[in-house]
Amino acid sequence: MRAHAGRWVGWTLAALAGALLGLVLWAPASLADRALERASGGRARLADAEGTIWQGSGRLVLVDVGAEAGRRRSLAGVALPGRIGWRVSRLPLLLGQVDAALQVDGMAEPVRLQGSYGDLRIGAGAIGLPALELGRLGSPWNTLRPAGTLSLRWDNLSIKQGALEGRAQVELRDASSAMTPVRPLGSYRVDVVGRSGQTELSIHTLSGPLRLQGSGSFSARTGLRFVAEASAEPPEQARLDVFLGLIGRRDGGKTVIRIGT
Repeated sequence: MRAHAGRWVGWTLAALAGALLGLVLWAPASLADRALERASGGRARLADAEGTIWQGSGRLVLVDVGAEAGRRRSLAGVALPGRIGWRVSRLPLLLGQVDAALQVDGMAEPVRLQGSYGDLRIGAGAIGLPALELGRLGSPWNTLRPAGTLSLRWDNLSIKQGALEGRAQVELRDASSAMTPVRPLGSYRVDVVGRSGQTELSIHTLSGPLRLQGSGSFSARTGLRFVAEASAEPPEQARLDVFLGLIGRRDGGKTVIRIGT
């Protein structure tokens, strides 16, 4: 009788172990959405996830985390065009290491992610995105309703204890806003440099009647601090006068834009 009961216990434990292993090996890609939501504080989500957490794909959504009547508007935001795919190697995770590859539509080659949870290295890469409407990201974007074509380029980056190390560049081409008839407003480049636990940012005008120049920084302790000056080229100065008054504080012939300061 005891031997019979022992066999039943063994079979039950084996079945539970098999079910647990199957759950780990075939865990749905929707778990990646939950992990991304927690890591980004709800600001990024993964919609239409397919596959498993080890190999799958989905659509990256920048979420408006604003609330109406105390309720979050789930997945109200901007879905980046195309799909993002991933592949994660299982064995390195057992040693506390990460070895993964990300592929986004519009990216020439996959980006490699390697290292540990406290020191994650991101391979160099670049991506171009078609015109994006950012008005669904909440205030102040829903008022300005900016749009434009984005391209991103970065060198080898690392994230050490949550801080960015390395260089990246973002270009916004043919920017426009629903608050002014002037189109395009211009094209702009944002340089991002992470070092010593702080990320420095600067914006420069590449072309266009709306001139922007500014700099700032971001850290986990202080958040984003940014100051920029905006002005209009003479041919469009009159038509941009109201828009300049909306985006910042007038100071003589310039408009000062401050974030977090």
